[in-house]
Amino acid sequence: MGNAKFYYYPMPNGAVLKTIDMGESLGELFSDFEVDANDGVSMNGGIFRSVGRSGEVVTIQRDRMILGEDLARKFVALQNHLDRGFSCAFASDSDKAWAAPLRYGPTANTGALSCFANPFTAAVGTNIVAANDYIVLETQPPAMLHEIAKIDSVTLSAAGGGSIALNEGVNFHYRSGPPVFARYYRFWPILKRPAADVGRNIITNEGGRLFSLSLRLVPDYSTLFAYHPVGVNRTQVETGILGGTNTPADSPGGPRGGLDAPRGLEEPGAPEDGSEAMMNGRFSY
Repeated sequence: MGNAKFYYYPMPNGAVLKTIDMGESLGELFSDFEVDANDGVSMNGGIFRSVGRSGEVVTIQRDRMILGEDLARKFVALQNHLDRGFSCAFASDSDKAWAAPLRYGPTANTGALSCFANPFTAAVGTNIVAANDYIVLETQPPAMLHEIAKIDSVTLSAAGGGSIALNEGVNFHYRSGPPVFARYYRFWPILKRPAADVGRNIITNEGGRLFSLSLRLVPDYSTLFAYHPVGVNRTQVETGILGGTNTPADSPGGPRGGLDAPRGLEEPGAPEDGSEAMMNGRFSY
């Protein structure tokens, strides 16, 4: 079992991968879901729900880190990077840091998945999942689908993709729907810090001797699904190579690098200052 690790490419430039190895497992890791929903009630008592943006809020905590101040100082740069709106990846078990787009959405109760290569290998390495591991299957908001499945067996490589057999069929019907991403259930490839938390220290200390970590992060689904070769409004485009040829020069208005800029996948009309375009679509049921 690996340690808990953070991965990021410090911005501006995003040319160098930085990894923060906590040297231990976490004290606490949990996620909540935020859902933007509105109900309409008809005269005959029917209820109709409109679901907009939804997503996880991941809470990461470790009291009295065993590596102390030498580890705590590394989070100063990560906090500055996150507070300026850029991304990091996180794995509670670095040996299981794996994610991959699915080649096609499975039908309900199907136990076979076909995966593309992991687009994040330059950051997290060539790890793969194995039998009895848990993986998340999810689509992009609005009205995202999200479930956790258990693996029965794999024929898989990080660089080439492959197939995964689940121990039971998936719950939802993904076929003919939006693109689907699979990932180890305690690995998030693209995380950002909520605006409400900006400026609040993620490291606290007791008497300058004992250092503790506490932070909240939220997935950036738009950037994550830009790494999907069959993403929304695009078909069969090349995924980015993190920290490689997608890395920009330090220049005003240049494209973002690192985790924040998949090569060749910039959204049409995306702002150059790092701010994100908002999706206004809503699905109703």
